[in-house]
Amino acid sequence: MSTKQKLLEKPYIPEKWEEVNCPVCQSNKKKSWERFGDKLQYTYVLCKNCHLVYLNPRPVYNESFVYDAYEFYAEDDKRYCITDDYYETQTLTEKNEVDEICFYDTARTSLLEVGVATGKFLYRARPIYAKVTGIEVSKHMAKLVEEKINVKVHVTKFEQFQTNDKFSCVVMSHVLEHYPFPHQWLQKAKELLAPGGIVVICVPNMFSLDRLIKNLIKRCGLFINKWEAWRTPDHLFEPTLKAMKILFNDENFKIVEAYSYSRKRNPSASPFWSWYYRKMFLGTNLRFIISPENNIKQ
Repeated sequence: MSTKQKLLEKPYIPEKWEEVNCPVCQSNKKKSWERFGDKLQYTYVLCKNCHLVYLNPRPVYNESFVYDAYEFYAEDDKRYCITDDYYETQTLTEKNEVDEICFYDTARTSLLEVGVATGKFLYRARPIYAKVTGIEVSKHMAKLVEEKINVKVHVTKFEQFQTNDKFSCVVMSHVLEHYPFPHQWLQKAKELLAPGGIVVICVPNMFSLDRLIKNLIKRCGLFINKWEAWRTPDHLFEPTLKAMKILFNDENFKIVEAYSYSRKRNPSASPFWSWYYRKMFLGTNLRFIISPENNIKQ
């Protein structure tokens, strides 16, 4: 990911800071969790009520912040230089991701991905769904994906997206934690779902074994994360299993499936890893397949 500050070789300095309550439960009861940034200028706090870890104080979420944090420049960042074989290169985890979604979305009429990035997921889903569509706040990335895989990508914020279409599946893969009002996005997804539709949400797992060990080591002063001065604190909150369950319950979503996972390992590869990822939820990421409580096929 690149930002304006990186291109101009300038450190990121927020226009303004704001104090916030927990984005999930709105509680103001919190305790310090972690300091980070090149000058330790950012603070994560732990909500004592729902156990969400969130940025507080945080930069004011406005147009300037969105541009600085999420505008991609593919020609500047090697990770986003799309080679001829880029879309054909798939890991087993990536293939399983589409297969699992299709298992729960039996209709497979129309898929919407929120935050398409390079469009790799849309490319994998395109042969399976009758129609695939994307949303991306970066004009540059939207144009790139449309040119590369010939899929319509709307340049807009998800909460402002307008369409008459209904989708059997809405996918949010590692984007929800970038938005300060998660309830609003779930409400929007509910509006866009066809009867019987599902929402797939993938987020980081703040209470993964890996993250907990690293946090402990940092607190002991034995390790400090490298943080480039130009980087924005784009994860406005760090999800936990308890907080996500509370979020879904508040918005009247039922959890169809939930487990942790690693992008490097199949969560069902062996009994041990199945226990590790699906029972103990210790993997580095969380995946939820959810559906509104009253979302019944007609």
